[in-house]
Amino acid sequence: VPSMPGVYHLSLDHLEKEIDEIASLGIRAIILFGVPDHKDEVGSEAYNERGIVQRAIEKIKAINKDMVVIADTCLCQYTDHGHCGVVIDGYVDNDESLKLHAKTAVSQAKAGADIIAPSNMMDGFVAAIRQALDEEGFAHIPIMSYAVKYASAYYGPFRDAADGAPAFGDRRHYQMNPANSDEALREVDLDIEQGADVLMVK
Repeated sequence: VPSMPGVYHLSLDHLEKEIDEIASLGIRAIILFGVPDHKDEVGSEAYNERGIVQRAIEKIKAINKDMVVIADTCLCQYTDHGHCGVVIDGYVDNDESLKLHAKTAVSQAKAGADIIAPSNMMDGFVAAIRQALDEEGFAHIPIMSYAVKYASAYYGPFRDAADGAPAFGDRRHYQMNPANSDEALREVDLDIEQGADVLMVK
């Protein structure tokens, strides 16, 4: 990853060595971000049951069943436009996007993810994912919500790593203003009410 020297993408054939090394260092949990070969307008590889993250989860669990696998649940690195949801008439459609985030979470849980970590900041995303997981028999899977995710230049290296910079506009209409702490606290309260188990400020 050019903007983060010493940080690399890993293909599935390198997983065993990496997981063994991680475990030997006493690290007990990892979070996975996928970079697919194919991107499209609806991020279909995010919820493909044979997608890169789903296959990685299965392989990691086969290598080390005790490693806690957290799955980042978003569409931005899977869409050809780089936004975190479905774009309709130039805007990210919140409700249509929620359907795909929920579908992604279920596919990750089916693959063996221990924790679902939605990072999309859509309105109602925790409730939609909680409902979908519960309906599919994954009531025991916790949600680690990116409850307060700021629109920030600090994401530059991640967008480089995930090849996920927006092709147009920015994410300020669904990520948060760093100066607005009141809104951040309201978002936290909403996520708790909707069933989040862990909250992240990023």
